Amino acid sequence: MKNILYFILLLGFVGCSDFLEEASQDEVRPTTADDLMQVMVGEGYPMDYFQYVYVDFLTDDVQCNGAGGQETLESSVEDMYSLFSWSDDMYEKLTHDKYNTWQICYNKIMGCNTVIDYMDRVSGEEKTKNNMLGQALVLRAYYYLLLVNYYALPYNYGDPTKNLGVPLKLEMEVVDGFLPRKTVAEVYEQMITDLEKGIKLLEENKMEMSLYKISALAGKAILCRVYLYMEDWDNALKYANMVLGEKPALTSLASAPEDAMQYQGSNTWCVYNESTSNEIIWMYGGNREYSCYSSGNSVATNPYTASDELMDLYEFSTDSDNHWDLRRYMYFKYGAWVDWSIFRATIFPAYGFKGGKNEKWASHGIRTAELYLNRAEAYVRKFMETGEDNYRTLALADLNKLRENRYDTRNVAYNKVDYTNAEELLQFYKDERRRELCFEGHRWFDLRRYGMPELTHVYFIKADSKQQLVLGKEDPRYVLPIPKSALDRNPYLEQNKR
Repeated sequence: MKNILYFILLLGFVGCSDFLEEASQDEVRPTTADDLMQVMVGEGYPMDYFQYVYVDFLTDDVQCNGAGGQETLESSVEDMYSLFSWSDDMYEKLTHDKYNTWQICYNKIMGCNTVIDYMDRVSGEEKTKNNMLGQALVLRAYYYLLLVNYYALPYNYGDPTKNLGVPLKLEMEVVDGFLPRKTVAEVYEQMITDLEKGIKLLEENKMEMSLYKISALAGKAILCRVYLYMEDWDNALKYANMVLGEKPALTSLASAPEDAMQYQGSNTWCVYNESTSNEIIWMYGGNREYSCYSSGNSVATNPYTASDELMDLYEFSTDSDNHWDLRRYMYFKYGAWVDWSIFRATIFPAYGFKGGKNEKWASHGIRTAELYLNRAEAYVRKFMETGEDNYRTLALADLNKLRENRYDTRNVAYNKVDYTNAEELLQFYKDERRRELCFEGHRWFDLRRYGMPELTHVYFIKADSKQQLVLGKEDPRYVLPIPKSALDRNPYLEQNKR
């Protein structure tokens, strides 16, 4: 395995034919489908650090709480300032590789390209090889979906056929010259091509696989998201219906043990644990990635936490006979924050936490909840466009179905919501999407496609030194800067306007 991965790394610096002539005879090239699967797992699939939880710092879902009067925590507050302030030099300030989404995604794409290009050179059952090829194509599209939404304007802003996207690297071999940025539309077209081909291969070559592996269902869910971002409501509906027709399950939070409904993180029950949740389509990533929120201090942690604005969106009651949203506790890890300057302790929702207490369980992926939300949004948008009340009714049916599985229904029945005004329904939908999908990598992308609204962050180390940071409406900083390291290597890259 180690030698095979070393082979892949070498391909990043030399052409395949050159490598075959110059590489050491001690290195092993993949010769079987099993070898390629090892490459896929190690170099193509997301790993623990992959979800880039740091992007939540750019959104309104995270707030700064200062250092609480402790000098030892000041550096923890300062470390994330470049992200929290949408700084142009965020990659230079955040030197750890886990923050360089450009590098991570392109490395993963290189792993997928290796599997795709090398498939005809290895032995193995055709069904296995074709299934693996389908996985690689879907994964490559997924990484390009992330890249084009981090480093380019939203598809629905301006002209996607003219706005710069990201380079499309579709081959394993190093080609002569450097790759320029393609347009946003070209990147989306490639994603759709990869997804359609990958889904077809996976459907025609079905194999029993774990939820950690890409399936045709996961490919359809990703394609649904692609069309949602493109505002192609009919195709978004088409693929949402396909996925939900095959897997309609939602997990009732009220079915969890009572201790899981209090301070999450103390119980193994969670929506990304396949033994307790039946709505997982694909999952990946562990819980260690959230360490960037914490100071590492066991007494006073988390100078950054889930924002009050986010938490106020959840309906809550301490009376067990009242109607309340279980996500307020079950989707967050709580911790005690001690402000030593005023000697006050507070219980904070430290951060989104959907992976249970065992780090081996996933904390991200795709759940059927997203597909209900995607379909609901498409219905709402079509209601706004046509005025046909049937679309409003269908949207509310999806939203109420999701919410009924999120509220405490042990003692009282769920009260269905009803909206007749299109704008009010759209806002309710947006709030519901935020409540359900927070800290799963959606919020930044959603804010961008919602028109890039103005955001305000309050930053401080000490309580008497607060400063207000503003990201203006349609601010160019809604597009992340391409890392300087990438610009230095490729003179054809054009930096995003800031």
